[in-house]
Amino acid sequence: MRFACLTIGLLWTALANAQVLYRLPWPEGLSFMFTQAPDGRITSHFTKATLNAVDIAMPEGIAVLAARSGMVEAVEASHGASPDEEPLTYEGNFVRVRHADGTGAIYAHLRHRGVMVAAGELVAAGQVLGYSGSTGDVLEPHLHFAVMRGDASVPFQFYVGAPPVPFRPRAAVRVRADYSSAADAPRAPSETSLFPWKRPALGADGEAAGWQQLAFWLACGIAALLWFWRFSRS
Repeated sequence: MRFACLTIGLLWTALANAQVLYRLPWPEGLSFMFTQAPDGRITSHFTKATLNAVDIAMPEGIAVLAARSGMVEAVEASHGASPDEEPLTYEGNFVRVRHADGTGAIYAHLRHRGVMVAAGELVAAGQVLGYSGSTGDVLEPHLHFAVMRGDASVPFQFYVGAPPVPFRPRAAVRVRADYSSAADAPRAPSETSLFPWKRPALGADGEAAGWQQLAFWLACGIAALLWFWRFSRS
């Protein structure tokens, strides 16, 4: 009995600590950049509700998709009826989805009347929730996304590719939503070499040929040094 209880406890702990991966919240084939992320040097996310949130530079009218399945907990779609309207809340129009593990995801700054789901509705990952906009306390159109536990945002990972390649969102990284083919982990421009070099694979005789080339270039170097020594003595 004790062994069974211990096994169940270990399984429960493993499941609780398992990292859930989130789909990018925009349609496949489109690319957008993270403008704010937890690692960013310049950020306006200082509260516990926004500390682990991300902002995604996204023009108005882009379909916003569910990053994970769950139940729609709350929606707002009435803000932004006029360009002169003062922002009443930070989020503006939003959709909040509750997940099976008790966390929730918020998709904020959606356009006026741009919510396509209703509270209490079950949604699947990849389902359209609404359309991007610039409602709420924003300067430019973008999508605000955060995973919440209670009233605090928590770290999370997105994924791309098939099979899934997990990655943590980082500022200045542009990512293309691709779930039909193999993909590499997204990188910032500063992390990408201007002259990518791939180490060649050695064949059966490759090692011997490599040693011969090394000996040749060493001999050339020694000959050049000897020539320079004789030239400097003359």
